[in-house]
Amino acid sequence: MQANQTAIVVGAGMVGLCCAYALHMRGIKVTVVDRDIEGDKASYGNAGALAISECVPHSLPGQIWSIPKWLLDPMGPLSLRPAHIPSFMPWMLSYLGHSRKRQVAHIADALHAINERVSADYDPMLHAIGYADKVHDKGCIRVYDSYKSFKKNALEWRIRKQHGQDYELLGEDDLRRMAPAIGKAKQFGVFQPQWRIMDDPKGLVGCLRHWLIAQGVTMVNTNVDALECAQSSVVGVTTSQGVINADMTIVAAGAWSKALAKQVGESCLLESERGYNTTLPNPSISLKHELLFAEQMFVASPLAIGLRVGGASEFAGLKAAPNYRRSESLLRYLPDLNTEGGTQWMGHRPSTPDSLPVLGPSVKWQGLCYAFGHSHLGMTQAATSGQMLAEALMQPELNTDLSAYSIGRFS
Repeated sequence: MQANQTAIVVGAGMVGLCCAYALHMRGIKVTVVDRDIEGDKASYGNAGALAISECVPHSLPGQIWSIPKWLLDPMGPLSLRPAHIPSFMPWMLSYLGHSRKRQVAHIADALHAINERVSADYDPMLHAIGYADKVHDKGCIRVYDSYKSFKKNALEWRIRKQHGQDYELLGEDDLRRMAPAIGKAKQFGVFQPQWRIMDDPKGLVGCLRHWLIAQGVTMVNTNVDALECAQSSVVGVTTSQGVINADMTIVAAGAWSKALAKQVGESCLLESERGYNTTLPNPSISLKHELLFAEQMFVASPLAIGLRVGGASEFAGLKAAPNYRRSESLLRYLPDLNTEGGTQWMGHRPSTPDSLPVLGPSVKWQGLCYAFGHSHLGMTQAATSGQMLAEALMQPELNTDLSAYSIGRFS
């Protein structure tokens, strides 16, 4: 692409807006299309963290033996609704296949290649839009029942160490000193200083969207029905308001991206990993750092708008009604918590079985790129995904390698 050409970004979540930002800053005339421009997307209700050190794939050796236990607990960290099992099985089989050691090493390298750039790509954008003072270097404490529980996760910590991620082990006394609100059942922790936390993820998304509008980026509030094709190229999108043409179309529609890719003959394994949380405006406890409870797989995030407790994962597709009891079950791990006035939320994380996003050009069509599938790391990787995609399209001299994230890996 060259400056003054046009691009459509399908999707107004954080990844889509960061793609729009990166292209706009390189002189591209950008239009963002979404059926609900200001809607409640996965970007809005997440934990608000930039989890820079998280280069560990979700699928790990031996994990297959833990999955039945998770699924049998109706309020456990993982849930699969029976009606969704048939359509879910191809994703799950691929997920288990990516737990082999060689696969894990490759995926960790690819995740690290994005994450090592996160601050360098985020900070200029945060300063430009006026949000830099609302993102804080507070770090995260990963909490365990015991030192024995921590040792069971030795592979995860070895992967982080291999990729240059420092951490500090916390015995019970140090854990109480840094996070006195944690119940006595938790006796060990690990402090990860690289994590950053923002005041309010919805506030960041809104700030970026308003800045883009002020800069001349067009926002169109309409449904994208199809990608518009001509010969071997995608030349725009068909919407409820008619056809919008552009030199480049970027599909960044989160968990809904799979359907658009399928329309043009490109398949991918993508599931909605539904995340639940509750935001408590007056929690009665104070946390300095984000807490991540390792065994229960949930987080407690001290945001400016309150304490957000969430993280449970449910596979039920895009249409099933939410089960907010999953969010309520997480609150018991902080014994002095005031739960009055809490606001519940559910969002669709777009998750691939190999933990990697789909990022880069179509393998079948000119004028088409993808940027979706970031799972738990959408907020973390959004700015870098936008920059890497823009580099690949407009700055070939940088040799930005997106091959590990290509949609072609699913064919």
